[in-house]
Amino acid sequence: MKKTVLAMGGFLVLGALCYVGQLSGQTQAPSSAPQAAATQSAPARTRIALLNLTYVIKNYEKYKHFQDEIKGIVEPFQTKDKNLRLQLEELHKKVEANPSLREELERQAKDIQRKLEDNNMEAKIQLGKRSDDEMKILFMDVYEAAQRYAASHDFELVLHYNDAVTKEDFFGARNIARKLNTGALMPMYWSPSMDISQAVADMLNYNVRAGQPSQGGQPGGAPR
Repeated sequence: MKKTVLAMGGFLVLGALCYVGQLSGQTQAPSSAPQAAATQSAPARTRIALLNLTYVIKNYEKYKHFQDEIKGIVEPFQTKDKNLRLQLEELHKKVEANPSLREELERQAKDIQRKLEDNNMEAKIQLGKRSDDEMKILFMDVYEAAQRYAASHDFELVLHYNDAVTKEDFFGARNIARKLNTGALMPMYWSPSMDISQAVADMLNYNVRAGQPSQGGQPGGAPR
């Protein structure tokens, strides 16, 4: 039995050598069988997705509700600002009509101007804090959703970017200028196997401990 197996093995090796010799004398493309084998041995592709953060947030219902809430916060400040400016206009008219009252009217105008500044500052404080809190909530919602979507759809990397959501804005001069100065895509989700941060840190620390300058290659004996 063992002799039979050896004989068959020798036959297969001989057949393979003959086949290779035939291929070396041919000029046409190889048959479909080797192509199929090559395809099967090709490495798996990395699945990467892109996410327009501007589009997602603007189309998020929670963001739309937040916009309505902001309008409600701003309205009282806008009304107060409008009334104070009307008072200033009235004082200017009185000064033109009766210059003898200029000193008293200017004092009143300065008082109104301070109220305008205080009103504007209070509006910024309230809107700023509310916007900061809401933007963090919105971003975390998108961040977690992107991770769940990536995991369920077998994406290893999700990169977010910010771009216009309408054709007019997309080709607008301001958006084009922004693109010329924008940074690279930033990862929102990535497979741990794609992150080489620890490996690079280990390599740099190994060189420091060994008293060697940083090198591009992997030093011998360094942790992997």
